[in-house]
Amino acid sequence: MRTRLPHRLSAALAAFILLPAAAQAQVNPFPGSQGPLREDDQLQLESLARRDAADPTSPIPAAQPVAAKAIRLADGTWTVQGTRIPGSRRCGEWLVRLTNSGGQLSGVVSQARSTVPIQNLVLMPDGSFSGTAPERLVGRNRAPAAKVIGQFSEDTVSLTFESERCPSGQGTATRHPEIQ
Repeated sequence: MRTRLPHRLSAALAAFILLPAAAQAQVNPFPGSQGPLREDDQLQLESLARRDAADPTSPIPAAQPVAAKAIRLADGTWTVQGTRIPGSRRCGEWLVRLTNSGGQLSGVVSQARSTVPIQNLVLMPDGSFSGTAPERLVGRNRAPAAKVIGQFSEDTVSLTFESERCPSGQGTATRHPEIQ
C-alpha cells in the first residue's frame, strides 16, 4: 500500500501544478474582459459552438454577396467596325453587329467577305457578354473562327474582337434604335 501512496500523491501534485497552468493558457475571446475564461464561460462557449454546428439557422444572418444591379438593355442595333492592320493581307477589316430585340441578344461577325452568326452569345446581368463565330469558307475566302467579348453601358457597347489569325481588336459603338 505504501508504494501506491506516492503515486497518488504525485498524481495529485501534478494536477495541482499543471491544471492552473493549462487554465491560464486559455484565451478569453471577449474584448475588454480581463484574465482567462472561467470554467462555466468555457462550457457555455463550447455549448454554443455545438448548437451552431448542429443547427445552422442562426439568428444572426451570415454575410451574403451583394448582387450586381441587372441592366435593362434597350432594343436596338450596335455596329462596331475594326480596321485593317497596315502591311497585312490576312488581317483585314472586321465588323460585329449586335441586335437586341425584346430582350433577346443576337449578332453577326463579318470578315473576309463572309458573315457568320455569333453562337453561344450570352448576356450577363451586369451587361457583359461573350460569343463565338465558327470558321466559314465562302468561295476562296476563309473567315477564321473568332470570339467576341464585351460590355454594355447604357446605349454604348465596348468590345474586343479576337480572331485566330490576327491580333485582337477593340471598338465601341452607340445604339441605333430599332425601326418598327
